[in-house]
Amino acid sequence: MELVWRPLTTADIPVVAALYNAAEAVDDTGELLSEEDFAESFGTTDLPGGSLAVLVGGRLAGYGLVALRDNPVGTHRVRLDGMVHPGFRREGIGLRLLPRLMELARGLHSARHPGMPLTVCTMVESRSAGHVALVEKLGFGADRHFYELEVALGESLAQAPVPSGYEIVPFSAARDEEVRLVSNTAFAQHWGSVERSPQEWAASFTTSKRFVPETSFLALSQGAVVGFVLARHYPVVEEMTGVRELWIGDVGTLEEHRGRGVASALLSRTLAQGGEKGYQRAGLSVDTANPTSALGVYERAGFEVARTWTDYGLPVAP
Repeated sequence: MELVWRPLTTADIPVVAALYNAAEAVDDTGELLSEEDFAESFGTTDLPGGSLAVLVGGRLAGYGLVALRDNPVGTHRVRLDGMVHPGFRREGIGLRLLPRLMELARGLHSARHPGMPLTVCTMVESRSAGHVALVEKLGFGADRHFYELEVALGESLAQAPVPSGYEIVPFSAARDEEVRLVSNTAFAQHWGSVERSPQEWAASFTTSKRFVPETSFLALSQGAVVGFVLARHYPVVEEMTGVRELWIGDVGTLEEHRGRGVASALLSRTLAQGGEKGYQRAGLSVDTANPTSALGVYERAGFEVARTWTDYGLPVAP
């Protein structure tokens, strides 16, 4: 089977989305993406230097993207995303695609962060046996595990009280920069977290079409932001499953305000508002080794584990 390799272009977005969702129909990872979602990720990727299309007879058999971080500290963890169409699996394409993506990552990393250690990484859903076998065969190791949690939205959810001395208010664009700075501080000690630049923050939340400000809330203490819940909505999930899901993108509280019920109050307000707005389910992802006991907060709010993901990493020499 002759393979043709070339960088992706924005013209490939429809076929990449079609390939991805054909694979999702087989893999059932729960990660559904639309053409619009791929347009966002393509917009933040160096397509000429950090992407690959794998063609067989003119048909897209696989693709890959290299995702850099804006402000890496210590070690630059570069994410490799990609997929092989189910009709072309077990032909060794993945074994050739992933090393090529690693080389692209090495080149981009060396140009932008010379001298900094590089680790390439990729997320794998625990039931994807073929994906697990591929990354382990190439020497990747399981660095971290994440639970994907879900809760049905409805009147049965308990309402957590707002702790004394705090106020829960709707997200305001006027506080956007303040929230970004609080987020960077709140997650500074979290594994794999790096400071989000204004550009990366905007792409993730405030200018993203997926951001839902009306179900996002802030916790104030003496008028200053000390915590937040920021929510997203991916229409493709509803289109393909019939379930309107509210995705909890980030939940954070400054360290000195933890353990007082701030996060629980924020989350409770978001879930209640989500139910009122017609969302049927809420979902989020949490590091199983999160040092802030976040998993307990989510479980008390009614969330249960739906899936487990593993962040596989491989150190790469310059």
